[in-house]
Amino acid sequence: MADLFRLDGKVAVVVGGGGGIGRALALGLARQGAMVALASRNLEKLKEVAAEIAADPEVHTRVEAFQMDATDEESVAAGVKTIVEALGTVDILVNAQGQNIKQPFESFPLADWDTLFANNVKSVMLTCREFGKVMLGNKKGKIINISSVAGDRGVPLAGNVGYCGSKAAVSNITRMLAYEWAKYGINVNAIGPSVIFTPGMRAALPPEVLAGATALHPLGRVAEPEELIGTCVYLASAASDYVTGQVVYVDGGRTCFA
Repeated sequence: MADLFRLDGKVAVVVGGGGGIGRALALGLARQGAMVALASRNLEKLKEVAAEIAADPEVHTRVEAFQMDATDEESVAAGVKTIVEALGTVDILVNAQGQNIKQPFESFPLADWDTLFANNVKSVMLTCREFGKVMLGNKKGKIINISSVAGDRGVPLAGNVGYCGSKAAVSNITRMLAYEWAKYGINVNAIGPSVIFTPGMRAALPPEVLAGATALHPLGRVAEPEELIGTCVYLASAASDYVTGQVVYVDGGRTCFA
């Protein structure tokens, strides 16, 4: 039972590994023994994060950086090939990439809408499909998408029509892919956070907006990125072998009410 959450010998790919959430999840997986491939467009940032994780005293495994544009079909296919050649296979895929473009819906520029859905939805489709091919060949694998409470319900803050729509797509891609790939031994789940206090969020949120967001959570605070680690490790490990098609809300109680 003590080894139920260990990931020794597993290869985990964290897309968006240079961001606040991706970095935290990559660190958590590496601490449990997984070899970790960080993937995103910004290779220099990934190299910095990889070095930070590798230097952690609880990490005794490989952590490497790979440049890949998750919105580009050819780049994702090439990234899969390069990562498999370097690390041997892919057992775990974490899709931690994404963005939020806030615009009033009546004046939402189509270019911004397309960018939002490319980064939040198209990228998830492409990475699941291409890394999933490796898992299909292995007849096993764990896919973990980062969705949001906003994929299940609206949020009381204007300008989020696009974001809520994109995260709803991620949640239902997760559910349907779990159904389609269950017969191949692949578990597909999502984590649905509420407000995560990443460095970018910390810099962008005005105090009054943060206070309003905090009030929505029965626990009385918003979350730090590290508070997603436990759920991610659980969904990546043997502890969740009978769990698939779920969105696990890590939200401080936000979904206790509408």
